[in-house]
Amino acid sequence: MTYEQIQTFLAVVSYGTISSAADALYVSQSTVSTRLQQLEEELGFRLLVREKGHRTIELTGHGHAFITTANQWSALYKETQALRDMPEIRKLSIASVDAVNSYTLTGLFNDYIEKYPGTRLEIRTHHSNEIHRLVENKTADIGFVFSSANYPDLISEPVYRELMYLISRSDSGYYDGITCSELDVSKEIFLNWGPDYQRWHDAHWSPSAYPLITVNTGSMLQHYLHVPGRWAVAPLSVIRAIKNTENISWYKIQDGPAPRICYKIRNRYPHAGRLDSIACFEQELKEYISREESICTYEEWMRDTDNWKRNS
Repeated sequence: MTYEQIQTFLAVVSYGTISSAADALYVSQSTVSTRLQQLEEELGFRLLVREKGHRTIELTGHGHAFITTANQWSALYKETQALRDMPEIRKLSIASVDAVNSYTLTGLFNDYIEKYPGTRLEIRTHHSNEIHRLVENKTADIGFVFSSANYPDLISEPVYRELMYLISRSDSGYYDGITCSELDVSKEIFLNWGPDYQRWHDAHWSPSAYPLITVNTGSMLQHYLHVPGRWAVAPLSVIRAIKNTENISWYKIQDGPAPRICYKIRNRYPHAGRLDSIACFEQELKEYISREESICTYEEWMRDTDNWKRNS
């Protein structure tokens, strides 16, 4: 059956006569009769009672029952046509740790949705182990984490590094080149930035010496640095966001932690319909890293702590 046949049947039902339906559809009465006959032949039952001398139409029992089906068929046809005429909408799902989503790559995400308005960007915040699983099962297309892990179906690539600095209120008396031995861990707002950072912290302060408070997101740091003397360690992207609202300064630590290396992960076999979106995003990521001052494009020498101190 065709849309024209269904439309003709509904017009006859609505207007009550063959001639009125023909006028409404801008076709001849013979065209209306032909469409109805073809529809009945395909359905295998009569829709109208045809008697000479009757100007108004009379529906058969099947005809009355078919009205609901015809309306549903017509609505589905119109919805299908509307979908065909809609611009193609693509989806891209990004899963990252809090600091990446809240600070480091916010500019990239804004640039991407402006440049690619046909893509619906979904940004999700999770812990690293969760992100690996989300990308592995293709719930997320791309992930950003600060720890590498071996999964057979995941491709992990280091994409940028961030230097780590001491941050505190400006009137705390700290300075560039301060050493870890000068920092009182009992005044620390501690955030575990990853396994490498934890090892550095354990090497300089006894595990039995507890920080003042431990938090788990960069956005929480600003709530506890309002007292002089309190300190924390954070990457520059987080510091820049905090300093806009607080009287905050940051300093190099002479024996400080190695830079954080961010890994981009994606599934080795992504959804075929998202390959173009992934490729476009990865290109925008490279360009963003190359121009963003708070982060640096990853190079292999950055894995070596002594090397990064000489080159930073």
